[in-house]
Amino acid sequence: MNSQAIKALTFAILCSLSTLVFAQSSNYYRQAIQALNTGDLNLAVTKFQEAIKLNTQNQDAWYYLGMTLMRLEQYQQAAFSFKKLEAVNPNYKSWFYFETAKALIELGKFSAAETYLQKFEAKRSKGPKHTTTKHLIKNRLLYSQISPLIRDLPVTMKEPLPIDAINSLSNDYMPQVNPMGNRLYFTSVRKGGFNRMDDSTNTNNWGEDVYFSTLENESWSDPVALPAPINSIGNDFGSAFTADGQTMVFVRCGDENSVGNCDLYITQLNGTEWSEPQNMGNVVNSEAWDSQPTISSDGNRIIFASSREGGYGGMDLYLIEKNYLGFWGIPQNLGSTVNTPLNDNSPYLAADGKTLYYATGGHPGYGGMDIFYTLLESGKWSKPANVGRPLNSSGDDTNFTISALGIAYFASSRLDESNYDIFEVELPDHLKPKPTAVVQGVVSSAKDGQPLDAWVVVEDINSSELLAINKSNATTGEYTVVLPAGRHYSVSANSDGFFFYSQSFELPKDTSYQEITKDIALEPIEKGAKVVLNNIFFEVGRAELKPISYVELNKAVELLENNGSMVIEVGGHTDSQGSDEQNLKLSQARANSVKDYLVLAGIVDTRIRAKGYGESQPIADNTTSEGRASNRRTEFVIIEF
Repeated sequence: MNSQAIKALTFAILCSLSTLVFAQSSNYYRQAIQALNTGDLNLAVTKFQEAIKLNTQNQDAWYYLGMTLMRLEQYQQAAFSFKKLEAVNPNYKSWFYFETAKALIELGKFSAAETYLQKFEAKRSKGPKHTTTKHLIKNRLLYSQISPLIRDLPVTMKEPLPIDAINSLSNDYMPQVNPMGNRLYFTSVRKGGFNRMDDSTNTNNWGEDVYFSTLENESWSDPVALPAPINSIGNDFGSAFTADGQTMVFVRCGDENSVGNCDLYITQLNGTEWSEPQNMGNVVNSEAWDSQPTISSDGNRIIFASSREGGYGGMDLYLIEKNYLGFWGIPQNLGSTVNTPLNDNSPYLAADGKTLYYATGGHPGYGGMDIFYTLLESGKWSKPANVGRPLNSSGDDTNFTISALGIAYFASSRLDESNYDIFEVELPDHLKPKPTAVVQGVVSSAKDGQPLDAWVVVEDINSSELLAINKSNATTGEYTVVLPAGRHYSVSANSDGFFFYSQSFELPKDTSYQEITKDIALEPIEKGAKVVLNNIFFEVGRAELKPISYVELNKAVELLENNGSMVIEVGGHTDSQGSDEQNLKLSQARANSVKDYLVLAGIVDTRIRAKGYGESQPIADNTTSEGRASNRRTEFVIIEF
């Protein structure tokens, strides 16, 4: 065989071998794609790597290898794969430049990430159909530029500690603490809840259920699953409660009557039993994922996360409020100051009603999801601020909640990137919400001491603005009201067949957190019953009513309107300061002022008698300022009923 023939044969053999190699590479690539489709990411990585060994120019294999490694959070290897792809074909699908930047951000290589974002921006279309991509690029550029500065900020708090008594081998997350900080609700996928025990595929995920733990002697008790109808065989999670613990909003997925795949549900505590949860309907819920609610202390507002269309990208935060009919209104997006082109979720509205904590990957931070806070000021949300480290970490930190005292709880993957645990930390003062007071107690009958199911109403005593309406527990009579600092409040209780009772609280802006226990004994409406109207105020030494008395007087008008046969005596009383004659005259004039107000409001004159008693019937010691204040009072006595 001559040399020409040998060369031809060698070339043919090489071509045949090359064809076989490329064919085998393509076969590995197909196997990798099949593994991807079945969810076996590790097998997919192996097959892509085998395909690349046989054909280093296989650009599809480099791309999907990088994408698979991103899903596995193996960012170093992912960035390597994308850079290899760039060397093979820099004009491949332009999105791989963005994925390279994402990997580099996760690795903390911000300067390199900026370079790849700029490459991505240069290759993307500038047309109007690509505006959302432009926003995303700008967001990630800002993240890369600002995050190094945030990460250099000084530490302002102690290291958060995992709560061993609550955490399990499974995912534990979405904590919600009550205002007093002695009960913690959370979601877990641990075994032992309302599980599908016959599902052999379960390992550490037995479905989502809501649990609670109580703080006893500074230790958290063993978690207990909430009973049916809250928990079910399906996924039930993300519980949020009003301050009194008697209204709960949570999430249920996969119900046959759901609006979307996961919807918001609401339920009421009646005595010791929860009502059947009600889907909040298609005004609130969408066909998309609606989840992670927080409800205001007074129960009038809910903020939640949703992936519905029309947002800024990924998950966004939305607000709903009760309208004048008591129905929940249409969700309103919180806007671009709060929401980003990435995921924004797990909102928590603090007891002050103005401080919102939430988790986002869209604002500059420490990596993964970080916890931020924003303040509602003059109807607008302020620029979100990162709460800092070590609360935030390089892992995912989310599901923040805080007691009125300032002890925070949150979920984090910092110990295990595939598993969430619940952590506890005390926030520094500058990160805490505005101070609040927790007023709690028991509403009962003054006649027999039995607990009462009563309405507890909170109003601004200066403006008469109705701020909240709560109910005491039907079985225990317990009530809880959270009052943000900076207002003068009237807190009243009323129940059918009983006199209303009011108490005023002034909480200056500089008030620190406090807990006030105020048990309320309501007098039954019957002949001879006598009550003190605590919120009737007069000018010093005069009979003119102060405007702040109108809230209380309007309750008296309503009481008389609802009980048409009632005849009352308005009794005026003074302390012992001044002469008997002056005090008697002043008390009569003040009783007359109250009667005049009631008559002007439409109550028939003959149903009201006014009598001044001066200083003759003290109920406290006149030698102290507190005692004298108690003796200066207005009383109602039922004469006929």
